[in-house]
Formats: sequence, structure tokens, C-alpha cells
Amino acid sequence: MGKWLPGISRRSQTHIQNSVSTLGSRLGGEPRPEFRAELRERLMHAPEQPEQEESSAQPVVPPRPRRRTVLLPQLLSLGLASAMVVAGLGTYRSMPGDALYPLKRAAENTLFHLSTDDAERADRSFGYAETRAHEVEELLGSGEREDRLISETLKAMEDTTRSAVTSLTRVQRRDARSTGQLKRFVQKQRTQIEIMLPKMDEEDRRRANGYLDYIDGLTPPGTSADSRDVTRD
Repeated sequence: MGKWLPGISRRSQTHIQNSVSTLGSRLGGEPRPEFRAELRERLMHAPEQPEQEESSAQPVVPPRPRRRTVLLPQLLSLGLASAMVVAGLGTYRSMPGDALYPLKRAAENTLFHLSTDDAERADRSFGYAETRAHEVEELLGSGEREDRLISETLKAMEDTTRSAVTSLTRVQRRDARSTGQLKRFVQKQRTQIEIMLPKMDEEDRRRANGYLDYIDGLTPPGTSADSRDVTRD
């Protein structure tokens, strides 16, 4: 009994020994061998009782996991997309002399070369020629007009129209759709430019009249020839 029993803490074993000694003194003499064997068997198989340590520390609460924020990447993507849209609109609406105008012309040139056939190139060129005509109209109505920009835009309009006509001549079949498209383009250009003629100086008026003579030869003569001559005079 003097040895430490496995599986039991030191404090528990001391308490048990004292209890057994007290019981033996009360009963008189040593306990019976059967009792001692049974007690030893129970003590050997008893589970170890860990000593309870008093602690004044509060239980540690694990920190709540922080939510991984995803708002910042989304806001950055939205801001980038918005900036691209604004830049695209600014480029599309830019006028000759603006900082973004070269990008506008470069984009037009890229789309032209990405066209799959001559018919599509002609469509794009006609559209670009109409855009140049609108730009000339805007420049003429501007309070701070620059004659140099007007002349350059008129020349670009004529070059673009010639490119469209060249693309149409390479189309194997000149169907009714292509013929009607050319007639509508000539009529629209003629009407728009004739209105702008009185606002032009002598140099630009001479260039514009030459352009009208060129597009008039693209379609059969119409009934509006006399009125055209009167307007030019």
C-alpha cells in the first residue's frame, strides 16, 4: 500500500491510504487479505482523476472569422468599365482638332480593314463619308472655326467616298441593293453639302463643288440637276 498505484493521482492515493489506516485502527488489526486484494484490484482499475486547477482566467472565445471582402474588386471592375464607356463615347463624339479625334479615325480604319468583303467595305466607307460631312457641318457652325480643319475634313470625305466607290466596282454582281444604296448616299450627300456651301470660303466651296460633280457622275442624271446648278451659283 506504500507504493504509488498506477492510474491514480498522488493526492487520491494519499487520501485512500489514510482512510484505510483509519479504518484499520478502528476495526483493530490489519484488514483481511481478501479485503486488501479486492481493494487493490479496484484501485488499479479505477480511472485517474485529474487534479482540478483553479483558474481565474476567462474562457478564450475564438475570434470570428473575418469575411473576405469582394466589394473592392467589383468596384474596380465597374469603375474600369465605366471609364472605358466614357472614353468610347468621347472618342465617338470627338471632332477634328480634338485630342481623341485621331483615335476615332484609327478605329474607323481598323474596322475598315477587318471587313470581310468589298461590299462591307463599301458600306463602312459610305458611313464614314457621311460622318465627315456631319463634321464639316459642325465645324462651319462653330464659333471658333478653323478653315484648315474644314479643308482637311472635306478632303477626307472625298477620299472616303472614292474608296467606297472603288470597293463597289470590285463587287462582281452590282445588284439592285447596291445601286439603291449608292443613289441614297449621293442624294443625302448632295442635299447636306448644298446647304453648307454658303457658309464656306472660296477655297472650300470650290472643293465641295468638285466633290458634288464627282458624286453626280456616280448615278444617272436626275430631275434635280437644274436646282443643283442654281444652288451652286
